[in-house]
Amino acid sequence: MFEFSLKTIPESLRKEIHDILSEVVEAIVEEKKQEYDLPFMLSKAQMAEHIFNVSPQTLDAHIINRKDFPKLKIGERILFPRDQVIDWIRKQTTL
Repeated sequence: MFEFSLKTIPESLRKEIHDILSEVVEAIVEEKKQEYDLPFMLSKAQMAEHIFNVSPQTLDAHIINRKDFPKLKIGERILFPRDQVIDWIRKQTTL
């Protein structure tokens, strides 16, 4: 947690900073809420639509068959753990 003081900043600028910070916090909360609205275990179609925003065929061609990609085979069905998939994406992302 972090803390800061806006007491030395003029009132008009203080309000603007407050509004910007409020928007950032709301965006973060909404993003986390959307992540956790998804089921814990995802089908390929759900993952393609809601997480990667690509077609299931694109997932097949570029992602699902990677050895390091999280998946769980149950009988003939393959499911994908939502939280591990999101963590995997974060680890793959470079700035």
